[in-house]
Amino acid sequence: MHSALLESPDTQVRYRVMTGEDDDRARRGAKKIVGRSEVSLHCKDAATIEKTVEALRLSDAELVKRPEASKKYDWQSVFVEPEQGNADGGGKVLFGVAWYDWVYFAEKAGVYGDKMHSHMFGNLGITEEDVTVTHWRAGVAA
Repeated sequence: MHSALLESPDTQVRYRVMTGEDDDRARRGAKKIVGRSEVSLHCKDAATIEKTVEALRLSDAELVKRPEASKKYDWQSVFVEPEQGNADGGGKVLFGVAWYDWVYFAEKAGVYGDKMHSHMFGNLGITEEDVTVTHWRAGVAA
């Protein structure tokens, strides 16, 4: 079947640009997920998307260096969802955070709103209004 037959003005496409623990079960190992955060970052243009994905890659590279016993969370796969009709190539960067420690999740789930993250988002060209985070714990919205 030709893909043009499946596409319409309502078609939304996502590209996986980084594999996370949800698509690499060896990475998760025997850890059990106690919470999950879904993150959506609206990026005004292609350059902002590229900077954001690169920042996530660098963060992931640092995260995998940590000793296994100290990993209380991990990144899930990262997707780019282009915004139809955005001439500047903008869209969303979407990813999840898998949390393995309930106390750590309760303490850190809101960290995306702290000064350090606000500064980091600002350097990427992302505003507070561009960030949406939804938290889940053990199968229910937190």
